[in-house]
Amino acid sequence: MTRSCSAVGCSTRDTVLSRERGLSFHQFPTDTIQRSKWIRAVNRVDPRSKKIWIPGPGAILCSKHFQESDFESYGIRRKLKKGAVPSVSLYKVLNSRYIQN
Repeated sequence: MTRSCSAVGCSTRDTVLSRERGLSFHQFPTDTIQRSKWIRAVNRVDPRSKKIWIPGPGAILCSKHFQESDFESYGIRRKLKKGAVPSVSLYKVLNSRYIQN
């Protein structure tokens, strides 16, 4: 099953083609404080409960939502630096509508 980026308005999917294009995919941190920072940054609302969205165990964000300075490289691989928080192309909720930040 192909996973999709959890950011509102992002249609990026974790496929071979997207990885060949240089995109990477990152699961929400398990550290409670860091996970909370990501959840606040994504600022998603659960459509049923109208409360803040809580990501499931398979929730991911694509690299489009991080600054280049958030990554460290190891040869051809790269990973997020400790403490990195998504900050690019995220939507903010205003008056029950989403606007791009």
